[in-house]
Amino acid sequence: MASIASIRAGLAANLGAIDGLQVSAYALANPTPPCVEIVPASVDYDQALQRGMDTVRMTVRVFVGMAQDIGAQKQLDQFLDGSGSVSIKTVIESDPTLAGAVSDLRVVTTSGYRVYGDSGRLLGAEWDVEIIT
Repeated sequence: MASIASIRAGLAANLGAIDGLQVSAYALANPTPPCVEIVPASVDYDQALQRGMDTVRMTVRVFVGMAQDIGAQKQLDQFLDGSGSVSIKTVIESDPTLAGAVSDLRVVTTSGYRVYGDSGRLLGAEWDVEIIT
């Protein structure tokens, strides 16, 4: 059974394929955009007998800076695309076994635009990833 830490590391490795995107397998106290953080959302234990399978859900959160309103949105739009070299969905699903650590994964949903930070200085989105261990 894959550990949460190994799932985080595998997702981070997949996301590392996007040039110029800082990737953290853990939540960031002070994100510096463009960047991504990975946080656990939920775990459904014992989906098969005798600890045969868990379903883990992770949240992948991407931040872009709001210094340039239109530029930030254009960058985030590319991350939100369902395909392409900087599509978060495509890059996460590029290795659905996370180098053999899990059985399968899929990107289930995305939140669309969200504003983050006390001053609203970050624009971003969240992707829900379902992982079968």
